[in-house]
Amino acid sequence: MSRPPVPGFFRHLLLLWGLRLHLGLNQGPGKSRLLAVAAFVGSSAPGVLLGLSFFKLMRMGAIAHSNVWPYFILNLLCFVTAATWVTWPLLSAGVDDHSELSRYAAFPISPFRLLIGSTVASLFEPRALVFYAPLTGAALGYASRHRLAAPWLAVVLYVLFALFCAAWSRVGLYTVINVLREKHSARIMGGGLLAFLVAASFIPPIDTSWLTSMGEAGVSALDMSLIINAAVALSQVPPGYFGDGLGQLAHGRVGIALLEAAGLLFFTGVGMAVAYALLLRFHRQAGRAGGTQKDGGDRDPFATTRTRFDTLVRREVLDLWRNPRARLLAAVPFILAILLKLLSGRDLFVFLLGNSADAWVMGGLSIYGAVVIASTFSQNTFAYDGHGFAVFLAAPLDLADVLRAKNRVQGVAALGMAVLVGVFYRVYFGAGTLVDFLCAMVAVAAVVPMLLAAGNFLSLYFPVKFHASLKRRDKIPLTASMLGILAASVGCMPFGHALRMAGKAGPGWHSVAFIAGGAVLYFTVYRAVRPLAMRLLDQRREVVLRAVTRE
Repeated sequence: MSRPPVPGFFRHLLLLWGLRLHLGLNQGPGKSRLLAVAAFVGSSAPGVLLGLSFFKLMRMGAIAHSNVWPYFILNLLCFVTAATWVTWPLLSAGVDDHSELSRYAAFPISPFRLLIGSTVASLFEPRALVFYAPLTGAALGYASRHRLAAPWLAVVLYVLFALFCAAWSRVGLYTVINVLREKHSARIMGGGLLAFLVAASFIPPIDTSWLTSMGEAGVSALDMSLIINAAVALSQVPPGYFGDGLGQLAHGRVGIALLEAAGLLFFTGVGMAVAYALLLRFHRQAGRAGGTQKDGGDRDPFATTRTRFDTLVRREVLDLWRNPRARLLAAVPFILAILLKLLSGRDLFVFLLGNSADAWVMGGLSIYGAVVIASTFSQNTFAYDGHGFAVFLAAPLDLADVLRAKNRVQGVAALGMAVLVGVFYRVYFGAGTLVDFLCAMVAVAAVVPMLLAAGNFLSLYFPVKFHASLKRRDKIPLTASMLGILAASVGCMPFGHALRMAGKAGPGWHSVAFIAGGAVLYFTVYRAVRPLAMRLLDQRREVVLRAVTRE
C-alpha cells in the first residue's frame, strides 16, 4: 500500500483557512452556522466605512490640490497601519489565536511552509481587512485624483506592503509567544517594561507647541515645513515606501518606485527570516519536556483557608496570577501610557478636550486595563485554567460557589488593575485631579459588573477549550466577542455621557455622582441575573464539560 501524497502548498493554505474558520465559528451541535458566518463577516464591516471615509478625504479639494497633505496622509497611514499590525499581538494579547503552531506540529508540513501559509492566511482575516482599509481607501482616492505612470506597479507596491506588514506581525506574534513560554516570563516582561520606561525617559517628547499657535486661523496657520519634514521622515522608513512610491508614480518616476518596491521586498524577507528563526525556537521549546518546577517546601497555599468558598477564591487567585496571558494583559496599559507621553499624546487631548482631557485619558486607560482582564477571563471562565472544570464537577461542592468565586476574583483583579493604572498615570504624567481619578475609578466600577454578567452567559453558551501552556486554544467565536464588546459599551455609557456633559470645562463632583449612579444600577443588574446564570450552569454542566475538555 503506497503512502498518500504530501499535501501541496495550496492544500496546506486551504487547511489553515479551514482551521481558522472552524475555530472562529466554534462549530458544534446546536450552533447557528448562519449567525456565526454573519458575525464573522460583519466583524470586517468597519473596514468598509473606514475605507470610504479616507477615500473621500483624499478627494476633498483642499487635500487633493495640495502638494503636501496627500503625501503626509499616505505616509502617516502607512506607518500607523504597519505599527498596528506589528503591535497587535501585544495590544490584544491575541497570542493564542493562531493555534496551528501546535496543531500542525505532528502534520507533514515543514516549519517554513507553515510560516508562509500562516502569513498569507493572516492577510484575509477580518481584523486584517479593518487594519489596512484606511490606507486602501486613501490610496484609491489618491489614484483617482492623480494619473499614475505605471498602475500595475502601484498594485505591486500595495501587495508588497501588505506582505511586509504580515511578515513583521509574525515577528511580533512569535516573539510574544516565545516570551510567554519561558519559565520566567513574568520577570522578562517586568524587566522589559522597566527598561522601556527608563529608555523612554531619555527620549525628548515631541514638540506640540504648534497646537496652541494655530489659534482661530486653524490648519492654514501651520508652518508647512513641519508637515513637509514629517512627510519626508515617514517616507524614509520601510512602511512609508508604499506611500512615497505612489507619489513617485504620480510624477512619472517609475525607476524610483521600482527601487522602493525592491526595498519593501527586502525588508519583507528580513521579517520572514526573523519570524522563521522565532518559529523554529518555538517548536524546539514545545518539543521539550521542560524542567521540573520546585515546590516551595511543604507550604500549602490552602492551609490557612477557613471555608470552602475561601479555598475556591484562593485557587482562582493563584490560577489568574500564574496565567501568562494575564501578565501580558497587565503590562499593556502601562506601555500605552508610556507611548502616550513619548508621543506627547496628552497635549493633543488637552488641545481637543480642555480640562476634561485627563479624565478622558486616565479613564480610558483604566477602563482598558479593567476590560482586558475582566472580559478575557470572564468570557471563558470555565476553561482558562485548562481542565479545572472537570475537577469541580468531581468535587463535593456547589457549582454556584465556583461561579461566585470566579466572579469575585475577576472583578477584584479588574478593579485593582484600574487603580494601578490610574495611580501610575497620576505619578507618571503629574496631571489629573482627584475628581478625574474618581471619575475613572467609578467608571471602571460600572463597566466590570456588565462584563461579569455577560461573561457568565457567554461562558455557558460559547464554552471553548483552553490550554494554559499556550499550546493550543480554541478561539472565542466572533458572536461571543461582539456580545462582549456590546456589554463593555453599555458599561461605558455613564462615563462617556458624564464627560460629554462636562465639556471642556472638566468634570465635577456631579459627574462622579452620575457615573456612580450608573455603577449602582449595573451592579444591581448583575446581582439580579447571576442566580439565572447559576441555574443554567447546573443545567448545562455536561455541555460545558464536553466543550472545554474535547480533543
